[in-house]
Amino acid sequence: MIDIERIQAQLRAAVRLSHEAVAAPPFTCFFNPDNDATFANYAVPDMPVGVGVEASLRTVAEEFHLRQRRPRFEYLEAYAPDLAAVLEQQGYQCEMRSLLMVCTPDTVTPPPWPAGFTVEALTAATPIDVVQDVMTIQARAFGDPDAPRISAAEAQQFLTRFAALQLFLARFNGAPVSVATLTAPYQGIAELAGVATAAAYRRRGFAAALTYAVTQAAFAQGIDQVFLTAANAEASHAYAHAGFMACGSGLAYVLPLRL
Repeated sequence: MIDIERIQAQLRAAVRLSHEAVAAPPFTCFFNPDNDATFANYAVPDMPVGVGVEASLRTVAEEFHLRQRRPRFEYLEAYAPDLAAVLEQQGYQCEMRSLLMVCTPDTVTPPPWPAGFTVEALTAATPIDVVQDVMTIQARAFGDPDAPRISAAEAQQFLTRFAALQLFLARFNGAPVSVATLTAPYQGIAELAGVATAAAYRRRGFAAALTYAVTQAAFAQGIDQVFLTAANAEASHAYAHAGFMACGSGLAYVLPLRL
């Protein structure tokens, strides 16, 4: 059974481990001191709110502007179904609607395993250049495909900021090709995030195989439910091959830049 409140609670608990939390009841603002990018800073509802929160929304915007960040919200649509309309009335625009997908030990499904494909979990003993591999693949997949290689200093800063995050690297015949992360579990739930494959190695089933491997690793740790948000239908197909089922939507709303 899908428990939206439990999943939203995990999202809130996980981000507290890496971000500065600022209360603006009935919301909490989360700020990444190392990154002022719009996607890296956001507010979430602490309860299923809707109408009557206009004053709180102004407080949220003030907290973001104080830190020279763009006001943004991230949350599960089913958790606060009336919030989107209120945000739009206040000038927010829907930046992203993602597909919420969940997998349990009963639904996990092994996809075809590519020959020469291996998956490793990074540890404290993993060399920093391997962490650079992971971060570079993600940076190029989710941003500029020609982005320079992540530096050792940037990789170390990331490890310090996101110490609770588990990193996974997949190799094809020894070459780093796909990556994923698993957030810290909360109440038996964890999020699979940041699944990315280097451009030259896409459409070979690597994402599905990596998703399956990381999900199985989560279940081996005692986690009973893994969820993710797929950016689009194409991405969701890979996750479905590993046993993830669609069960709702994630929303991101952002306030347009002030002129």
